[in-house]
Amino acid sequence: MTPPMTVLLAEDNEDDLFLTKRVLTKAGVAPVFHVADGKEAMDYLAGLGTYSDRVRYPLPDVVLLDLKMPVYTGHEVLEWLREQPGLEDLKVYVLTSSDEERDRERARKAGVHGYLVKPLSPAHLMTVFDGKAIGLNGRDKCA
Repeated sequence: MTPPMTVLLAEDNEDDLFLTKRVLTKAGVAPVFHVADGKEAMDYLAGLGTYSDRVRYPLPDVVLLDLKMPVYTGHEVLEWLREQPGLEDLKVYVLTSSDEERDRERARKAGVHGYLVKPLSPAHLMTVFDGKAIGLNGRDKCA
């Protein structure tokens, strides 16, 4: 039996948070930790402040990252993450309402593993967890 997958969900929209967590829970993906802005995401990933206890706040296996967050954007978080020793290979999937090619390209250059456009269907969200790659070529609008 494989161990549970830990997920960090960086999302500032309460409706998107509720729906995403619901889909993940129904699919048996747990635990899911939540942060509401880019600064919190960086603090969690770096193990700073409130998030310094790695037993209580473990390093995630997967990060689901909204692009349009307060304090630091998802792009800024992703670019910061790729510069952090020991975190540069962490699996990150963008979860966003932006279908702009410039956002896709910036995410691709920063080494994102996939790009999912909201609103998401449960099937599209679950592709992150069953090993299927999500394309970044602009034609793969996962909605």
